[in-house]
Amino acid sequence: MKTMKLVAKIQRLLKRPPEEMRLKKLRKTIKSLKDKQEELEDKLKRTRGKHAREKLKRKIDVLYAQRCKGAEVYRGLKKQTEAQQS
Repeated sequence: MKTMKLVAKIQRLLKRPPEEMRLKKLRKTIKSLKDKQEELEDKLKRTRGKHAREKLKRKIDVLYAQRCKGAEVYRGLKKQTEAQQS
């Protein structure tokens, strides 16, 4: 999946109210963001042009920020569901 599609998907998931959010979908999207980030980091190592490297670095930074936001929401929701089940 393209970078911008992944970012848009995580943003849509994060905008949902907590009771409508599905943990599996969120976890799967976070995993996809991580895979894409690793792919871009590998590509960054092989890239030589200054402009291309800066562009890749910006994409990696965006993916990292979105992944952190998603992981934070995921952890909160998981604790909340565990507390409700107990």
